[in-house]
Amino acid sequence: MVQNKLLVIVLLSSLLIVSLALRHYSPEKDSFTGLCVRSGSISVLYNGTVAVAVGEHLELGKIYTVEGRLRKTERGLWIDASSVRLAEVTFPLESVDGTYWYSFGPFLLTPSRIRLAYPINASKGSLVNVEGLTYGSKFYPVKVVELGYLKEPENGMPYLLEGVVLYGGNPSVIWNGSEEFRVYLPHGLSLKPGIHVRVLGIARLYSTITLYVDSSEDVVSLGTADEKPINLAKVGEVATGECLVVKATSRYLLLNCTTLHLHGFTARTGDTVRFEALRRKSSLLCLDCSVTKPREWLPNGICSFREGSFARISGRVVWVKVYRNGFGIANVTNGTCSVLLKLPSRLNVSLTENESVTAYGFFTTYRGKPAFQVNSGDDLCSGRRC
Repeated sequence: MVQNKLLVIVLLSSLLIVSLALRHYSPEKDSFTGLCVRSGSISVLYNGTVAVAVGEHLELGKIYTVEGRLRKTERGLWIDASSVRLAEVTFPLESVDGTYWYSFGPFLLTPSRIRLAYPINASKGSLVNVEGLTYGSKFYPVKVVELGYLKEPENGMPYLLEGVVLYGGNPSVIWNGSEEFRVYLPHGLSLKPGIHVRVLGIARLYSTITLYVDSSEDVVSLGTADEKPINLAKVGEVATGECLVVKATSRYLLLNCTTLHLHGFTARTGDTVRFEALRRKSSLLCLDCSVTKPREWLPNGICSFREGSFARISGRVVWVKVYRNGFGIANVTNGTCSVLLKLPSRLNVSLTENESVTAYGFFTTYRGKPAFQVNSGDDLCSGRRC
């Protein structure tokens, strides 16, 4: 009798164990692999065709395989997960070629904008090939290949410009070695002429190529432009030299060593100037200039007539003649040497006999005789130091 009771107990225990095991067994076990396109307490996996929700906190942009029971709900497909693991891609991906851009969020520019769900491991402005999936209004990258930067600017596309600032401020003008770029910078940012820079912006192909820069981080100073002697300097380089000022105006200086006008510095005709100046297409901009020899130090060249040459002459006025049209001429003599000093009415200068005169200008001729002409009244002095 006791043995029968023990047998019943053993049988009942076995049935209980089997029953409990059956409760955890599901013949409808499903598997789904997809890209995580929504992350949170409830995440969404997508394989390009089907989206499945899962009650797990998954990482956005990662691929997972979930095993469990797949079922339909009012909001779509749901899987009751029994296991979740990272996986490889087992579904087709879309491929997009463009340039990577980040401005209030990540984009691919083709040049139309494709909004990315998250930043990618690529340099801003670089060409990329991106594989991933489009879900909703965003593209979810999975694989990224960086291909470098555009070799030539294209309308609406990022372009990495390296060159020398020819004209500062905002916009600035930058020379890349062959052409000028107009560059619009972020508010409050400006560039100084003569600086070598690297700038990243969106290109617009107008009559002048224009770049629009949206972040100060996209502007990098690389130092100053290369220096060359004035006779060797090219556009975008810093020209150096020490030359004589042969014409001075309110806007520029003309030197005896170049046909280019020097802007941004004041001196007098006859002064010797040492300069470091940015070479532009048709002018020079002073970066660091100084007068090394004032014109008063020039020797008296009244006895050294050479037509077309610049000189300082000093002497005494022997006679003066003024014509009806206002043009005058004066004979200036020093010892045995003399020249005829031309006095156009525009100089607004009058001389008298026996007056001491100093003038800075060029030798020329007047009716076949040695003469001298000046550019302005400031280059002719009488009775005072000049």
